[in-house]
Amino acid sequence: MSRYVAVIPARGRSKGIPRKNLQMLGGKPLIVWTIEQALAVDGLHVVVSTEDAEIAEVSRAAGAEVIERPDELAQDTTPTEPVVEHVIDVLTKRGERPDAVMLLQATSPIRLEGTLARALQQYEQTGVDSLVGVVRCPPFLWASENGSAVPHWDFEHRRRRQDMTEKELRYRETGSVYVTDTAVYLQDHNRLGGTIGLLVMDETEGVDIDTLNDFAMAEHIMIRATRSSLDERSRTHA
Repeated sequence: MSRYVAVIPARGRSKGIPRKNLQMLGGKPLIVWTIEQALAVDGLHVVVSTEDAEIAEVSRAAGAEVIERPDELAQDTTPTEPVVEHVIDVLTKRGERPDAVMLLQATSPIRLEGTLARALQQYEQTGVDSLVGVVRCPPFLWASENGSAVPHWDFEHRRRRQDMTEKELRYRETGSVYVTDTAVYLQDHNRLGGTIGLLVMDETEGVDIDTLNDFAMAEHIMIRATRSSLDERSRTHA
């Protein structure tokens, strides 16, 4: 397997929910969920990029390496790509330039067991330059132009979602996981470029935490998943 690094960006000065990356979810700080999921993938080097001392301490305790982010890369308007490129630069100077980067957002804590390993496997087997995590959604999309509704789908021949083919469905980017050839970052300064593949994820993995309601939804999904797992084990050992 090629050398991969998982990069988890985590600013301390989040605006919507103060100290969001350290807020407790299911008994753990939010960022720890993503760190543990990444560490479960064999051969994946896990790095947290942060300017915050407390996030750094929690991340190290969870098993991740921490690369201190310069303050100029920790502003409200800082894009994610320069942060990833900074990590690549630090690792390269150490003689550890990765072949590809798995970008993981701590605000998407729900990933099913095996999803990240499947992402790397699909990236390798398909030969794409970048891979984006998505969930399926029906194509019932509309726009508004000059006060009139404009359909982006054939509304005159409405079909049930379960009857649609893969080609008819659309996909929503989750923001949860990206796998990208390092060269794409260095040449295009973008997490996506070249030939792009879709990593189709389970609908439950599409939660992105921006509000307190999102926290509640994520916790509900986790509780439900835990109960389902326990029920399955009970049936197996009955």
